[in-house]
Amino acid sequence: MSSRSRQVQLAEDDQPGPRQWNTRDAHLAASANQASSSGTNVPNWDQNQQDAESLNRKASTIGARYDQPALAPSTVGGSSLQLSHDHTTVYSGSTYDSQDPHGRRSRRDNDDMASVYSYNSTRDVREFVKEMHGRIFNRLNDAYLLPSDDEEWSRLDKQHSAITIAMGGLYPCQEDVEAVLSPVDGIERKILDLGCGTGSWAIEMANRFPHCTVLGVDIAPTPLDTSCFPPNLSFEIDDINLGLAHFKDSFDLIHMRCVMGGIKDMRKTLEEVQACLKPGGMLVIIDGDYRLYKDVNTIYPLAKLPEDKDVSGVSENGSWMSRVVWEACEACNIAGSNIDNSKEVVERGLWSYSLLDPKTAMGGHFFFPLGPWATSDDLNQTQTLRYVGVLMRQNFLNIHRAYHAILRKHGMQQGVLDDWSKLVDEELGKTKHKVWVRFVFCCARRRAGPDEPAPPLPASSPTSEPVIVSSLPPYATYEEWRTEERALVERERRIRTIGDLPQSVVRAAYASMNRSKET
Repeated sequence: MSSRSRQVQLAEDDQPGPRQWNTRDAHLAASANQASSSGTNVPNWDQNQQDAESLNRKASTIGARYDQPALAPSTVGGSSLQLSHDHTTVYSGSTYDSQDPHGRRSRRDNDDMASVYSYNSTRDVREFVKEMHGRIFNRLNDAYLLPSDDEEWSRLDKQHSAITIAMGGLYPCQEDVEAVLSPVDGIERKILDLGCGTGSWAIEMANRFPHCTVLGVDIAPTPLDTSCFPPNLSFEIDDINLGLAHFKDSFDLIHMRCVMGGIKDMRKTLEEVQACLKPGGMLVIIDGDYRLYKDVNTIYPLAKLPEDKDVSGVSENGSWMSRVVWEACEACNIAGSNIDNSKEVVERGLWSYSLLDPKTAMGGHFFFPLGPWATSDDLNQTQTLRYVGVLMRQNFLNIHRAYHAILRKHGMQQGVLDDWSKLVDEELGKTKHKVWVRFVFCCARRRAGPDEPAPPLPASSPTSEPVIVSSLPPYATYEEWRTEERALVERERRIRTIGDLPQSVVRAAYASMNRSKET
């Protein structure tokens, strides 16, 4: 099955249990409201099958807009690219450039023609992607370490399904989000998805809330056939590090997921993002921890290399996956990101920002097992844990090779990376280490005015999408908290278990590469 079908396919040896779960079945069941009177612990998959088949038929009509391996090369900026678009690039500016009733300057005035393109016709993506070490990457942001191609889109879709299952839907703070987006006569509801990736979340939100306009923004073209978009959905290409003034006071809901790897100053970016909310609008942030966990409170040590000193953060029995992720994050930091700072900002939550009402703030986290090994006292929770464990193992089996490009760019040798990846494949394939992957989220609403609380939430009203009832229990490792104090306790509890880290191999390789250039 091609990744362009937008459906997740499990390898035959990665089926999570005796019941072969369809991804859409699991996605729908876990996203639905809990059944109030089912009287049974066994999921009723048949009741969701018709809805799943309908969504699969809809999904199968959505195809990638560029499929690099099969296409003729073109040269832009000196790089050879394999792209499928006809050469039809036309600058359109932001869709919000001409819609501001207050006469504010457009993005083109504010940011000197920064690259903002709208998906209102077929675009030539040659200006936005480049080939590097056999993979396709965005051109706008060198700090973002992951590619933009079929392999990566397939990985992102699996990750999207796992996150949706863990949260029981497309977003945390579900009652608040539903209320914020409830239709009101004479008011246009707007949703912004920053770092929209494959567009899966934006598409599902556009279908679920047809009275809202949904805009997805990413640094690379979204792999979708524009003719299949819902009428209330559009996409733009942009690097949000360049500023967001053109979106000021525009949105009822802003969603950011897994973007910290490409953000140069997370605190500054979040201050700009908050200003894009309408008064009472809501910001939702979800991101990965980038560390693997021995248990939900203890960070797993890195695999030890012969040149490492005897420091507490590495072990002969440490994780090679952890080592590769850590080295990739170091490369990302060299390239201009600041992942450690971004982690801290997201983990601390949204209680301390002047535009946001701290009484509306919430934080939380959830964990995925890396492989189908986790169990629970509840059979249904066990099957869910094993299912998302399969998705996350496939996610990580793909992602560690995607890191090769940025590590090579900063001086590491391909032979070393190949050796590391073999060790990672063996570690994940045999489930040598029973580790967890942590995701953190935070939410808050914008104040009505300076030093004022957020306006009262309107009563939520049902959307036109049918509600699918599920008998699945809540996800086993999902937690929420409502205070900044709890957020800090959760952060400090885990930081203390990192230990002292070794010298980074990629930093040493980068320094050596620069010395060679100087001589």
